Amino acid sequence: MSKTIAAAIEAFSRLITAHMSPRRRASAKALAAERLSQSQTIETPRGAMTVWCPSARALHDPQGFGKDEPETVAWIDNHLKPGETLWDIGANIGLYTLYAALDPRVKVLAFEPSAASFATLVRNVELNSMDDRIEAYCLAFTDESKLDALHMAHTESGHSMHAFGQTDTVEGRIDVKFAQAVIGYSVDDFRRQFGVPAPDHIKLDVDSIETKILTGARETLPLVKTVLVETYGADRTDGTNAIADMLTATGFEADTGIPAGPGRNQLFTKTGPN
Repeated sequence: MSKTIAAAIEAFSRLITAHMSPRRRASAKALAAERLSQSQTIETPRGAMTVWCPSARALHDPQGFGKDEPETVAWIDNHLKPGETLWDIGANIGLYTLYAALDPRVKVLAFEPSAASFATLVRNVELNSMDDRIEAYCLAFTDESKLDALHMAHTESGHSMHAFGQTDTVEGRIDVKFAQAVIGYSVDDFRRQFGVPAPDHIKLDVDSIETKILTGARETLPLVKTVLVETYGADRTDGTNAIADMLTATGFEADTGIPAGPGRNQLFTKTGPN
């Protein structure tokens, strides 16, 4: 039904602009598209946040906030303290970046390599007047610093299941429609080159190269308090999980103190002093 109505609106726009010159027709359609752009205001226990959604896919996460990833919401509520810093690696349009930054005493560095999703992320930071506490960067993390491509089956804002430097995600081979040139860093190189302090907490969800990102963060992980990571797709043939093993070897332990939900994120907490 939604696709049918959308087609009808598009056909009506062609009809009512048919008498215009090509230039005026294009301008009218562009203005109409701006006015039809959707935003969602979400009421949360931490306050309200507004999320701009320029594509149908970008509406998905705001509409499912609190239901799709209750474990992520609980982690932010229970572990992120005033004065601490969160790195959101694979921030997409910034839903959880915004939620964390509803506390103005928290700082968030958000990393999203997809150009369309990054543009929406930055717009959301602007809409919520959070540029004083959120820094957003259009780059990828991996195990080494390099120039490579982000392989995508869909390029519209809000889409996921991309992969940097490879064509496989946790759900299999990508039917690549576009390869976007992206600069990539290891976490450790990024911190060294730009003098960036280690984060207190990391949210890691990139659907593909989580293990490579953790490999490139060997020097940083001992300084981190918690890591919330999607472990789906990192299972070995012997039943062990590569992500879990990497983090436990770095001094973390699996934390079951957040509610289970349909999400596939697992929390790891540092067992010793930072």
